[in-house]
Amino acid sequence: MLEGLKVLACGARDAVKLCATLLERAGAMVDFAAADSMDYDVIVISSDMDDAAGWKASDASIVCDITATSPQDSRSGTPWSDAQIQAMSGLMDTTGFAHGAPVRIGIPFTEVSAALYASAAIASAVRVKRTRGIVQNIGVTLSGCAASALTTFLPAAFARRTAARVGNRHPACAPWNAYRTRDGWILICTSTEEQWRKLRQEASVPQLDDARFETLSGRVQHVDELDALIETWTTTLATDDCTRICERIGVAAGPIVGIGELPREPNFRMRHAEAATSIETNGIDADTYKHVSIFEASVLSQTRAEREPETCEEGSNAPLAGVKVIEIGQYTTAPLVAKHLAALGAHVVKIEPPEGEVARSWLPGQGGTSYFFALNNTDKETIALDLKQESDRAHLRTLLADADVLVENLRPGALAKLGFTRETLGAINPRLVYCSISGFGIESAYPSRPAFDTVIQAMGGLMDLTRSDGAPVKIGASGADILGGQAALFAIVARLASRREEAGAFIEISMQDVAAWCALFAAGREPSRGQALACLDGHVWVEGDVTDAERAGCITLPKKVAAQKLAQAVPVVRVDELLEDGDFLADVLSAARDANGAFWPVLKVPYRLAKTPASVRAVPGAAQGFRRAPPAPARAPVPEDRPA
Repeated sequence: MLEGLKVLACGARDAVKLCATLLERAGAMVDFAAADSMDYDVIVISSDMDDAAGWKASDASIVCDITATSPQDSRSGTPWSDAQIQAMSGLMDTTGFAHGAPVRIGIPFTEVSAALYASAAIASAVRVKRTRGIVQNIGVTLSGCAASALTTFLPAAFARRTAARVGNRHPACAPWNAYRTRDGWILICTSTEEQWRKLRQEASVPQLDDARFETLSGRVQHVDELDALIETWTTTLATDDCTRICERIGVAAGPIVGIGELPREPNFRMRHAEAATSIETNGIDADTYKHVSIFEASVLSQTRAEREPETCEEGSNAPLAGVKVIEIGQYTTAPLVAKHLAALGAHVVKIEPPEGEVARSWLPGQGGTSYFFALNNTDKETIALDLKQESDRAHLRTLLADADVLVENLRPGALAKLGFTRETLGAINPRLVYCSISGFGIESAYPSRPAFDTVIQAMGGLMDLTRSDGAPVKIGASGADILGGQAALFAIVARLASRREEAGAFIEISMQDVAAWCALFAAGREPSRGQALACLDGHVWVEGDVTDAERAGCITLPKKVAAQKLAQAVPVVRVDELLEDGDFLADVLSAARDANGAFWPVLKVPYRLAKTPASVRAVPGAAQGFRRAPPAPARAPVPEDRPA
């Protein structure tokens, strides 16, 4: 992918180290100290933590600066930590239990996210330099990355509502929670009435037949009683036995895997035998995460074709102008990838089912389209196809014939069953870059197990590291979905930046791989100290140790006042409060129009390319289709991907 690229990584932030690791994984040669004899293609710095004076793009070097906030932010120049950015951005307030304090995410989420976005932005800039001779600076902010992860919570804020923390529950589905077993914890996630019926029959708890639990709304309303009854069943079983039962009846479930237990987790061990052996032999250290790959790339098929000369669309200065992308995606992962490819200038065609993607109708929204769908699908052309019909499959084949990228997050094998195997795709278009995103990967110990974001967080070690008063809790944002999508984005853009003239590529993303990579990185570093303290109107996050007097003193103070009185303290901002924050409104939030001229709140991308900027411009209208079904009934927002 990026073979021959010379990179200097000389910033103190975790994001710089992780970005360098990602570029190295894609084939670049990385130095962590400048060598006098080398000219670098890319230099990665963190100017708010280091003396980076003089590092600007030259005739030869792209410079990527990863900072906590942008230069225009009123808080710029301060080396804010990951935890402080989590608190200031609204991200921390989304994680934790409903009646508990906000919880710091157990991995340095904004640093990891910044590394992934920075790597994709660098690959874009490398492509621009190679094809057009333009060298430029790049800026990436942790605060922008945090905001980009809030797409399941911002819709409520746009509707002037506050989205409460839900712990391991789901705001619109039940049962959906972490339950104790005889020897640990298990996540059980039901999303349909059929799944609930099968789970109730398997549990054989008479009280579950109560009329209160007959409907979804009743189960959500009486969720405390429901969860208590479910746990009377799960506590009689070993975790593995309970997981096998759920898999047999088609209910998404999985154990909460401790970070030290990853080597014994069957899918992790199958896919990362070297890492599993290293952990068993040497434990987890600062380099263990490097043994886990967040993507696998291979040749799409044996059919080869010469690549057509790359061209830039007339009037466009965007990095991926002239690139055509087909997305067969839903909810978060694949739509996130294609959204950023579109922002970078690609022409994205999104394939939806005849009735449109279900997420279109979630509440809240406007004009029959949800804010969630709008945030995740900007700048796409949308087409409705029924891929069970040969005529529509033929139309897809026509679209793929001149495409550069296909990205999808269907269940493994689903596209192949429709006649689009890797070999078939290679025959249709030998130069296609095909990216498949799934929960456990194509080669998996769980070929039939459905995967939700929550289950992947549990089985990838993320929940073990994120705890509230000792209890494991998921990242409030759909962390496994988001990080998996970011990994796919980097892999695709790195492939598009490749110098090699070769056959098309197959890129595989397992969200569990990405989650484990993040968790192992966090487990291998010195843990930072800090805690959220209750205040009169919320909480403050304080770095380091806290005295009893400081804790008691905060209770009677507004959080802004408490933050001013305590060293290393910042307010824990609610997501709805961001809409009154001048820095958020100026640097993160933007407006886009749909085909009818209506304005929509959207998010700017968290990376800035100085000379060939990415931009968010429009919200898609209704999908153009051949046999449109009646609109789906409105549904509450679901902050998870459906089974991947």
